[in-house]
Amino acid sequence: MDHLRYRIAHGYKHTHTNTSSVYHRAYVHILIYHFEFFLLRKHRYNVSSDVFVKFRDNQGNFTSNDVKCLLALYDAAHLRTCSEEILDNAMAFTKSHLQSMIKTLDPELAAEVEYTLETPSYRRVERVEARHYITWYEKKVTRNDTILEFAKLDYNILQPLYCEELKALTVWWKDLQSQAYARFARDRVVEMHFWMVGVVYEPHQSHARIMLVKWSKLLSLMDDFCDNYSTTEEYDIFVSSLERWDKQSAEKLPAYMKALFIFILNTISDIMEELKLQKNKHVEFVKGLFIDMAKHYGAERKWCDERYVPAKVKEHLQISVGNSACMHIVNITFILMGDITTRVAIEWALSYPEMIRAVCIVGRISNDIMSHEREQVSKYVASTVQTCMEYGITVEEANEKLRELIDEAWMEIVQGCLDKTQPMELLEKAVNVARVMDNMYKCDDAYTYPYSVKDTITSMYVNSV
Repeated sequence: MDHLRYRIAHGYKHTHTNTSSVYHRAYVHILIYHFEFFLLRKHRYNVSSDVFVKFRDNQGNFTSNDVKCLLALYDAAHLRTCSEEILDNAMAFTKSHLQSMIKTLDPELAAEVEYTLETPSYRRVERVEARHYITWYEKKVTRNDTILEFAKLDYNILQPLYCEELKALTVWWKDLQSQAYARFARDRVVEMHFWMVGVVYEPHQSHARIMLVKWSKLLSLMDDFCDNYSTTEEYDIFVSSLERWDKQSAEKLPAYMKALFIFILNTISDIMEELKLQKNKHVEFVKGLFIDMAKHYGAERKWCDERYVPAKVKEHLQISVGNSACMHIVNITFILMGDITTRVAIEWALSYPEMIRAVCIVGRISNDIMSHEREQVSKYVASTVQTCMEYGITVEEANEKLRELIDEAWMEIVQGCLDKTQPMELLEKAVNVARVMDNMYKCDDAYTYPYSVKDTITSMYVNSV
């Protein structure tokens, strides 16, 4: 990476002046700059965005009309941080030009442009992108067949591993599903596993991934229990029992709560015991993070009861970023990664630093945009969309303003990676949480209504490449 940083900082020395190849060299030169900037920023090298000045005309405007160059610049611009005006301009320029060119392109290239405009490279979920890229790369005449073969082997080897994990998780979930809770809880074990594969996909993290899915599925269960099956008073009693964390507390609960309470205690306790056997140093946080998230759901329930609508989005986010569960998922992932994680890293995430808060904002607002209409029919929980509409604007206008906040949050995420406050292996998992939130709430609430990700899930678990 160091030699790339040098080249992008100092430029290239051209020694050839053959006019017949000037355009080709310029085209390659631009592509290389865009791609190298993207790679360096992605790997936390804080190279200056001033390198893009050389690609603007005397009026300061970008001038390229080549689709490949525009796509590369569009991807590079998404590695921008706050106050990088040149990359803001590059983003607006490339987006506008690419949108205007789609109808004139051949179908395959048009599809690539649409795919990139929908989700730029930096925001893509790795295993979902792996499958997509294999299909795309296979069609290239200049492909390297050896690399393609290895990519297919990697994908096909991981696929049965994921299916084995799903088998174990399904057996676990059936223990509760046989109870009355099947009436209110979303039966989404496959979708939850798919979600968490986006956070941690590596084969050697299989046991960690199973624990992560169980822990996250219990959070989903608590969310459904709070929203659809209990009164506020009953939910508060349940959370108080969780805080005492002993099975004797179940005796004081209503009969219909006991099985749920015992199931949660047993599952979390099993996770903690397994981590203790692995000599994990941060076991105590597993229970604490779960209880903290349960309390956040209770606070949201009180908003519902009071029909409270925060006056400003900033005020809303001060409270609701915690309801996204993103900080909690990031931290549980940190814990499950073992020795690489320090107590300092966990406490860093617990304090909601700008980067973690930004991940939460991506999750919170993306969820609200896709869930607002449905949730307003069934209950009155003021989402960020509702708060934004208090300014007298339409849902569409509110969504547009909120998407601007999501873009700002992504800039904070990039800045957090460049600041190198924690090891890259940990920060990458935090970025992955933002990526999976973006993916699951791209076109719909794909956890509640998973039809929009049906084909992707099928390719992940069923169809080999």
